[in-house]
Amino acid sequence: MKVYVTARFKGAAEQRESIEALCQAVHDAGMEDFCFIRDIEHYEKLFDDPKELWIRSLEELRDCDALLIDVSDLPTTGRVIEAGMAWAMQKPIFVLARHNIAYKDAYDGIAALVIRYDTLQDITDGLQQYISRTNL
Repeated sequence: MKVYVTARFKGAAEQRESIEALCQAVHDAGMEDFCFIRDIEHYEKLFDDPKELWIRSLEELRDCDALLIDVSDLPTTGRVIEAGMAWAMQKPIFVLARHNIAYKDAYDGIAALVIRYDTLQDITDGLQQYISRTNL
């Protein structure tokens, strides 16, 4: 299963490390990880035309089997659009939220799986349990 990891990135090294860690948690669960920011943009602004960006994002998401979104920081715009695209394509959406963080319950309505986590191992474990339950 190839998972499109959608993540916030504004150039900070801390955020880059967070993205890499999320991708590693997916990989450790036995899934193939893909992250547009990392794999297409290489952590730099590559697209000047927003329409071109979204066309390419849609193409990449089509090639994935599921989407993973962390909603712990109340995402806006980009990640929400990617979640909407995945929902429209009827792809499983894995919603992550740190324990003790409130998030909009609308995400529960699109989630194939909600993982409340404290550590990256919690994410890996949750994804592995999903694989076991769904016989993927």
